[in-house]
Amino acid sequence: MAMLDGKIAIVTGAARGIGKGEARALAKEGAAVVLVDIIKDAAESAAAEIREMGGRAMAVACDVSVRADVERTVKAAVDAFGTVDILVNNAQVIPNPTPLEDWTEKQMRAVYESGVIGTFNFMQVCFPIMKAQGHGRIINTASASGHGMATQGFSCYGAAKEAVRALTRAAAREWGAHNINVNAVSPSALSPGAAEIYPTEEAQTALLKSMGMPIPRWSDPELDVGRTIVFLAGPDSRQITGCTLSVDGGLAMI
Repeated sequence: MAMLDGKIAIVTGAARGIGKGEARALAKEGAAVVLVDIIKDAAESAAAEIREMGGRAMAVACDVSVRADVERTVKAAVDAFGTVDILVNNAQVIPNPTPLEDWTEKQMRAVYESGVIGTFNFMQVCFPIMKAQGHGRIINTASASGHGMATQGFSCYGAAKEAVRALTRAAAREWGAHNINVNAVSPSALSPGAAEIYPTEEAQTALLKSMGMPIPRWSDPELDVGRTIVFLAGPDSRQITGCTLSVDGGLAMI
């Protein structure tokens, strides 16, 4: 029997990269997965891959910053699978590296609305479902750009990620009475967005060296980050809440 048999998971930003890896890892442990992304075709393709490997999955197009979209998405998940046991908030706009003095309000709003507001929306909409059933796991996405090494050029991104961590701790404190565990992961996987910023292997290697990661390799979206999500969603983490678990080769401690 797989660890998450019978569980229903929502993963945002699941069309590619870290979110896709998380969705695949959850599905391989038996969870039915709702892959949420603003890029509909890519989400459909990722869901089809999970179904082809024998898992249960559906894709829903959603702008996580729009409350009505989020409500429609959660309803679709409940209509299809009956409930929501696991929520993984991964969606996040990541702009090109920009000196703090050059960040625009438009860039800041895109980062904040996709990450903080999107996380807030899904947490609030899923909460009544989890409260009513007496259990739930919420896993948000942080970054060492906020709580560890302040990566140059990512000041406002790091600030948004620290806001997500604050939401995580507040929810862990308030919702623990309902048997809802709320944690965050802080990954260092080379997402497609980051790969666009650093498109060559030379640039990616130089970035690793510049950050001085103790384990000098990128985390794998499925094998490293996804398996950590499985742990936080499963029975072995029942006493863990309000924590940030770094899956970043030691980057956060630099």
